This record gives sequence, C-alpha cells and structure tokens, in this order.
Amino acid sequence: MYITEMIGKIVLDKNANTVGKVVDANVTFPGWEVKYLLIKIGLIKKLSVEVGKVDKMGDKIILNVTKDELAKMTV
Repeated sequence: MYITEMIGKIVLDKNANTVGKVVDANVTFPGWEVKYLLIKIGLIKKLSVEVGKVDKMGDKIILNVTKDELAKMTV
C-alpha cells in the first residue's frame, strides 16, 4: 500500500473502536521504510504509532492494541 493511500484512513483499535485518522507517516532514510504512522485523534491531538502495532490494513487500519493502551503511550 502506498503512503498516499494510507492518509485519511480510519484507524481502529483491536476492539474495533475508532481511534482517529492517519494524517502522515515517518519514513527512515536510507531504506525508505515506514516506521510510524501519525494518527490524528480528535481535533488537535496527534499520536505516533509504530508500524508494528498495525494488525491489518485495508479500507480501515486495525491496530493490535486497545484505546487504553494507546492512551498510556500519549503520556
């Protein structure tokens, strides 16, 4: 999947609760690997989520963590 296809996709936690939308991605150089997805939560809050926490990608992006676990990561 291209990064441009990920932008704007809805992100769900592993319990199918809506987390937010993908607004950007962090790419390493050299190698051009995506390491983090930047997810917009609410109006202004953003969270970087490691690609390893992504379970499935399709019409929506499903994480392998819960909303509560994500909340702990934002502190």
